[in-house]
Amino acid sequence: MISGIVVAALVLPLAPAGSRWWRIADAANGNSNEEFGWREMADAVVRVRDSLSSDDAPVGVFAGDAGQAAAINLYGRGRGLPEVISGSNSHWLRGYGNPPPKTVIAAGFLRADLETVFESCELADHFIIPFGIENSAIGNHTDIFVCRHPREPWHVFWKRTHWFG
Repeated sequence: MISGIVVAALVLPLAPAGSRWWRIADAANGNSNEEFGWREMADAVVRVRDSLSSDDAPVGVFAGDAGQAAAINLYGRGRGLPEVISGSNSHWLRGYGNPPPKTVIAAGFLRADLETVFESCELADHFIIPFGIENSAIGNHTDIFVCRHPREPWHVFWKRTHWFG
């Protein structure tokens, strides 16, 4: 019975988020931290979208991986965000939209990587994961960028923008 209680304390989400007990359970479980930060990421994307002018349309949301794309779709769809585009896994098959975005809100990337694809990328927002938790799926990709002027046509870029992970 005692071993069952110990296992439950480490595996079930019983500990208050960010507490010492939670950190021990997360270290034992390995992915509890991945439950935090998604809503904050989507909120930041919505704030950036709301700050853009009508001249920026059509706007696309470009996510670094399938988890980020799914989270932004989940928390942003009801708030008017377009379907997220991503080169990650099967998200790539959905394409980049028609017409292609003129302006891209990018989440889950480092600025240096985006600057190889777009002529202009500016930091537009940043989000903080609550309780001091570091989501291992988000890592240090907590900046949201606005990017414009792809360096090559979308159909050319998209053929090279497919990754698995």
